Amino acid sequence: MNKDRYALIGGLIALGAALLIVSRPAPAGIPIPQASASTTEAASTEAALPAHITTSGSAVVRVQPDKVTLRLGVETVASTPRESQVGNARIIEAVIKALRNQNVPAQDIATDYFSVLPEYNYNSGSMRTITGYRTSNALSVALHQISQLSDVLTVALEAGVTSVDDVSFSTSRLRELRDQARTMAIKAALEKAQGMAAAANLTVGSVQSITDNSNWYYAGWGWSSRMSSAANLANMTQNVAQASASASEQLPEDGEFSLGQIVVQAEVDVIVGAR
Repeated sequence: MNKDRYALIGGLIALGAALLIVSRPAPAGIPIPQASASTTEAASTEAALPAHITTSGSAVVRVQPDKVTLRLGVETVASTPRESQVGNARIIEAVIKALRNQNVPAQDIATDYFSVLPEYNYNSGSMRTITGYRTSNALSVALHQISQLSDVLTVALEAGVTSVDDVSFSTSRLRELRDQARTMAIKAALEKAQGMAAAANLTVGSVQSITDNSNWYYAGWGWSSRMSSAANLANMTQNVAQASASASEQLPEDGEFSLGQIVVQAEVDVIVGAR
């Protein structure tokens, strides 16, 4: 009987200790796991987002150039700044006259760069002496008929041009062609979205957004960078929509210059709904 009483008392003591442990507050600094409201809200928001497909599209349009820009340089050296500038101005005047005789409009001839700098002779020590002054003058010349290029270069050099610093080919239809390239890029992105949706057993919905990512539209040819431009073009035109500006366009003869084609590019991102 006493054994049963002691067993009952022992059980009551153990139960009281368990209740005390459960009801005791957690020590300071120890976090108590709780359900996160923000996590619940994020999961709910994610579940509420409509299904969508994000794609990108690229396109290039090739066209033969119809415009060329030249940079013609003239340098003179004389013992004084005035003599150097006067001699340079005399040559520039002769060059402009020669260009005008080739029917280049005055508004297409502009000064692109001008400087007058001393020329130094450095002795064996730290001393330096001025030996003369160099005047550098550069003209930018725009030709709207590429057939003029050979004759214009010839008369400019004969008139006293000391360097041909740049020859860049371009198109006067840039706005038209970049709009065409952008339209093609959007079409390519939508076709890609259709293919992705079909692969996932989804149906494409309406367009939700279109972002133009064209950091640059136009790639022209220049003498100084022709080889690197050709390499970049070969990489750039992989897996993109491509077209010529006009299949029926009459291409002029290259003559002594190989004109090739220049490229107008567009890139877009498109988000469409899916269900």
